[in-house]
Amino acid sequence: MSHQNEFKKVLLSSPHATLGKKGITEEFILHVQHLLKKYKIIKIKMLKSIATKTNIQSIAEQISNSTNSNLLDVRGKTIIISKKKFNKGN
Repeated sequence: MSHQNEFKKVLLSSPHATLGKKGITEEFILHVQHLLKKYKIIKIKMLKSIATKTNIQSIAEQISNSTNSNLLDVRGKTIIISKKKFNKGN
């Protein structure tokens, strides 16, 4: 399956992880890293108690940097990250 097809599949699926009111903890980062090893592309939903319009992008970048992954998309309170770099042409 191509990387773009995997992205579309994840986009339409339910979230793999949920970021709750505790925020980005060590356990959350380890869980996301485990999910990235298993699925390659994952979807993370942020609860409204942690995510506001002003900090969603910074939270997404922090998760991406902490897990050594690539931020593919931010839509509302949902982010999609990938283990590998994603090229739009592939």
